[in-house]
Order: sequence, then C-alpha cells, then structure tokens
Amino acid sequence: MKSFCANLLLLLWLSYAGMGLLEAADLAGFPDLKRARLCVVASESMFAIVNWGDAVASMSWWIRQLGAMRGFQCETEMEIARSFQQSRQTLSEHAVDLLVLDTPDYLPLAKAGFVETVAVGTSRGQLAAYPYLLLTNDAAGSMQLAGLRGKPIVVASRTMSNMGLVWLETLLAENRLGRAASFFGSVEIINRPSPCVLPLFVGKIDACIVSSGNFESFKELNSQFGRLSVVAHSEALLESLIAMPTQPQHPYRREVIDSILNRHKTTASEQPGIVRKVGPQVRSSITQFESMAKLCIRFRQLLKLPGDGLKQIAGRLDFVRERN
Repeated sequence: MKSFCANLLLLLWLSYAGMGLLEAADLAGFPDLKRARLCVVASESMFAIVNWGDAVASMSWWIRQLGAMRGFQCETEMEIARSFQQSRQTLSEHAVDLLVLDTPDYLPLAKAGFVETVAVGTSRGQLAAYPYLLLTNDAAGSMQLAGLRGKPIVVASRTMSNMGLVWLETLLAENRLGRAASFFGSVEIINRPSPCVLPLFVGKIDACIVSSGNFESFKELNSQFGRLSVVAHSEALLESLIAMPTQPQHPYRREVIDSILNRHKTTASEQPGIVRKVGPQVRSSITQFESMAKLCIRFRQLLKLPGDGLKQIAGRLDFVRERN
C-alpha cells in the first residue's frame, strides 16, 4: 500500500530499459551499442518514502541487461530539484532530458511551455488518479465536517507537496471553518496510509485524510474497514508524471518514450509491476491534470495566497509554523 509516486519512481528505473546505464564489464557481448546521454531531474517532493540510493541499487541489474538488449549504452545523470525555480533553471539551461515531476511543479512549467507530458501511471487498468477522502469512525454515517471541531486528525498525503492537506484546507475554507490548525484539536501529517487508517479504525483518532486507492486496498485486506464513513471527498487527482522538455528534443526521444510506454512488456519489469499492482505507463496530456489545477487555484483564492505560493504553503514547514 505504498504511495503510487514511490512506484512511479521505481518503475522509472525499469523504464530506462531502452536507455540503460551499462557498466564496461557488461559490454563484451554487445560491441555495437549506440552511446547516448540522458540527464534526469526529479522533484524532491517525490521522495516522501523513497530512498533514492536504494532505488538505484535495486534497479541496476535490470538497467544493465535491458539497456544492452535495446542497443544503448547511456551515460545517465540524476539531479533532485529542491524547488520549482531549480527545475525551471535547469530547463532554461537545456540541461535536462527527462523529468519526474509532481503536479504542482509540472503545472506552471507546462503553462510556460517548458515541458510536455510523456507518461502517467496506471493501476489495475485505470489512470492512477485518486480522490482524497475524509474518513471518520462513525458507523452511522451521521458525522458532518463541522462536528469534527477540536478533534484530532491525521493527514496522509502521497507526496511532500501535501495535496491531502491542500484539499482539507480548501474544504474548511469553503465551509467557513477556518484553518486546519485552529479547527482541529491536533493535525498530524504523514506520508503512509497505515498510521492514518489503522488508528482511526481502532478509535485512537476521530478523522483522517487518505487517498481512495489506499482505502480500497485496506478494504480488500479486511472488509471491516468498510464501516469507516466518508464525510467528504476531493475530485480524482493525478499527482505525478514523467515529462520531457519541449526544446531541445533528445536525439533518441522516440526510443526513450517507447521504452517508458512499453516497459511493462519486458520480462525483467513484469514481476515488480505485478507485486506492486502497478500497470503500464500511458501517454497523457495537460487536460488530465485539470482537477489538480482547479484545486490549486481554489486553494490560493480562498487562502489569499500569491500565484507562486502553493508549494511553500502546502508544505509541512509552513503548516507547522502556523500551528506553533
């Protein structure tokens, strides 16, 4: 029940099968490999529960073998962008070929014409876009949002951009209930669903925010989780993607995209996808991020934030600072 974004990062490395990083010792049987360079930038907020070093190590075998099979020896560089400004600067300098982005970083870059979507993830045959749910332990289903005043709540967001909290703050503002820090008795921000749903189920907390995908997984494990009540839900939100710069285009652009979209067809990639219930990457466009864009705009309007203030106010540092 890990975050989909963690799986996206993991499967990105599987996607490198078409442009894999090969060690010199592996090249003896492949004398005609084409050499290429691939520079990758990933949003820091994607690393809520993923250790980058571990991900690289676990994928190295697949990368070496499948890269050779596809005919490429690729020199790969990886950079973690710690802000939207850093991502934009890297694009302005033409120093990136592939990007793994969370949606709050992607939207302004796409609007400015810097990037275009290459692929988004799927799960169980559907686009991996999920609503956030406000759950309570009220089996009768009579609890309303206003009745949670002074109660403890735990918010599980899928990335460090904390869109679960962004939606909750928007919901409270729309109902004229103030900010989460003053409305609830306590607010805990986490990046995993278990410490959110399990304490609610046993009555240790009164409410939680979790994605519908995670909630469905809990109900599959134990149908009794179905007695938790949904007080409110967001629209389905697509929170992460793989993108490429609009200019300049990589010389092996078509091969890179083909490798990403067909990663699931390779034997080495098949088993990890089955274990994590993660489907193929599919082509996408900015229109599929409309619900996220609307939420970001509504959040800024209601909380009277500047146009570029989403990442700062949504992040945990600003929230904790307000609580203190």
